[in-house]
Amino acid sequence: MPNYYSSPRWTGEILDCSMPMTFDTYNLCSYECLYCFSYFQRMHYDDYVNNNIRGVDVEKVKNIFLHPENSQFGPYVKARIPMQWGGLSEPFDLRERKFGKSLELLKFFREIDYPISFSSKSIWHLKDDQYRAVLKGAKNFHVKVSIITLDEKRAELMEGKVPTPNERFWALEEYNKLGVAATTLRLRPFIIGLTDPYHLDMIRRAKEVGCYSVSTEFFCLESRANGELRQRYRDMSKIVGYDMWEFYQQFSRGSGYRRLSYEIKRPYIEAMQILCAKLGLKFLVSDAHHKERCDFGGCCGVPIEHPQFKNVAKCQFTWAIV
Repeated sequence: MPNYYSSPRWTGEILDCSMPMTFDTYNLCSYECLYCFSYFQRMHYDDYVNNNIRGVDVEKVKNIFLHPENSQFGPYVKARIPMQWGGLSEPFDLRERKFGKSLELLKFFREIDYPISFSSKSIWHLKDDQYRAVLKGAKNFHVKVSIITLDEKRAELMEGKVPTPNERFWALEEYNKLGVAATTLRLRPFIIGLTDPYHLDMIRRAKEVGCYSVSTEFFCLESRANGELRQRYRDMSKIVGYDMWEFYQQFSRGSGYRRLSYEIKRPYIEAMQILCAKLGLKFLVSDAHHKERCDFGGCCGVPIEHPQFKNVAKCQFTWAIV
């Protein structure tokens, strides 16, 4: 690596986020899912174009937590507000197998017992004794695993380098067996025509493997897309069976980052909310619409009853809406 990647950072969603301090180990993600929300941001940078991989300076990251008075994140760290790990990149992707920086930091955060909420799609590290040893009994770790459908053939077309949906449900179960604080099914992005009609069965699977919560958000389309991103939308349209560009033009308002209308999402959200309540799962909505249906104001689904995670950021709009 020729130079270091600067992380953590403050999320652009800080106004409605319960964990606005977000962290990525690497500047790029090896999975390259077609629906990746960070692709539009990254495609304009030379690092992405030239595949220039950069990782964090591990010692510099440690120093933020060992000497918080020297950092802009100091008040946040001193208050022990949980940190989100995996905001723009996968923390345990194929690059981690080569460089191992996430493992170094896993050991550090376990040692200082700092609360971390991970977002991941990987499974390989759960078969590696080094990672398993750090994760075992780690009550300061909460893990979210992203799964968008149970249709394995179409999932492979949409996110070809990612483990299968069944493998990811295995990962959720394995995290629970290892004894982390809690797990969350990250049912997002919800893509109409791909996620349905499987979404309710996915929630039932989440209950079976021991999840604490379900978090969902509908796919958003970037209308400022250039030719390369428009091609991604054409590829996605073939997978889901309709023209996504035209669909989002018709059923969303405004320009730029287009979200489907409140009413189109309503029946899906209502059905998921009802089922989660029936099964005893917490239900959270990261979408800009329907946040009022969250069980609490932390849309990533951290276990707020747990002593390590009760201190999420509450002075934000999601909590106010709830």
